[in-house]
Amino acid sequence: MEEKKASTLFEEMKDDVAKYITNTLELGKLEIIEKISKASSNISYVLVIAFVALFALLMLLTTLALYLGELLQNIWAGFGIVSGGILVILLILLFVKKPIRNSITNKVIRFLMESDDNEDIK
Repeated sequence: MEEKKASTLFEEMKDDVAKYITNTLELGKLEIIEKISKASSNISYVLVIAFVALFALLMLLTTLALYLGELLQNIWAGFGIVSGGILVILLILLFVKKPIRNSITNKVIRFLMESDDNEDIK
């Protein structure tokens, strides 16, 4: 076998390093695309479920308001009681905003780190 010159070996090594860097960057890009696609599909699913749940809650609250209005024999009173209850729940949610935000942030971080942990196992 012929002995290769140092310059030839250096060129081959340079090409291999360049290919390695290119492949590593491509792999990182694909991993980011995978995470974004999983996150967007989860967000879309949650939005659809939230929309259906919101519609069901709206119907339930309307039914409750009509029922209370019939019991009190005053439709306005029934809707007023339900609206007051919703406002109380809204105020409670405003007071506990920080723990809710922290919980959501932690869940997002856990989701993003989960795929990294799965890759380490493989």
